Amino acid sequence: MAIKFFGHYLLDEGKLTNEQLTEVVEFQSKNNLSLGEIAIREKLLTKKQANLINDKQRSLDKRFGEVAISLELLDELQIEKLLTTQRAEKLFFGDVLILKKMITQEVLTKELTLFEAQQKLDVVELEDIISTIDKENIFKDAISVLQTIYSRVVHDYIKLVKVEKAISTTQGILAMQKMRGDIHLDFAFQPVDPVALAISSKYLKMDFESVDEMVVDIISEFVNVVLGNIAVKFSEGSVKVDLTPPVLIEANKFDTADFYSFDFVTTQGELRVYLKI
Repeated sequence: MAIKFFGHYLLDEGKLTNEQLTEVVEFQSKNNLSLGEIAIREKLLTKKQANLINDKQRSLDKRFGEVAISLELLDELQIEKLLTTQRAEKLFFGDVLILKKMITQEVLTKELTLFEAQQKLDVVELEDIISTIDKENIFKDAISVLQTIYSRVVHDYIKLVKVEKAISTTQGILAMQKMRGDIHLDFAFQPVDPVALAISSKYLKMDFESVDEMVVDIISEFVNVVLGNIAVKFSEGSVKVDLTPPVLIEANKFDTADFYSFDFVTTQGELRVYLKI
């Protein structure tokens, strides 16, 4: 199975260098503004107001626009105009490659066609695996919420790349929280250090250069937010659940019995989630 981002695919195919890949990703990050950043630029929101909306999104599984409207900071027409502006200004990975003359349009079209065909096959295979082990869609719902929260907090892309019966843990902070009630779900989250730092930096809007106690606490809080949103999703179906506090576990002491591991890739690095029902 080879699900990956298009940039990593081009890197593996020898069409890009590591330096070029980094340059394109950084260019996209700098120029593809979030809705809040555009609203600040257009003087529709102050930075403080945009941060307030972003903070609310951490605990609510809602879009930026929905939260802004609920707080009466923006109206529907303003949100629509912001979305139109965002779509018009968005630079895709291939756009930047052409802009920076790293690849020709002919090569881009050819490689993108090959890449998309392979990704479709890999996605189908992943869905088949999940369906086999997850008869009630609990894992699928949990994965969906995690991807949504991660994208909203870090403003980064995230893809599920592998599902397997858990055998051993990887390196990095390992935080676990349990859901009990009508549904029993154990949720353990383990990002590599660069991902942990990216989450922490976006979460507190300050730079972190190393994994310290504050970063560890933020990752625990991130797990609490994710599982809280998963609980809300289940509760919509009249399911009653409660959450235990998140706890940190030493990776070499984590008992993976009965867990399935789900590996994700982001532009910041990899992360793994362990789930057990």
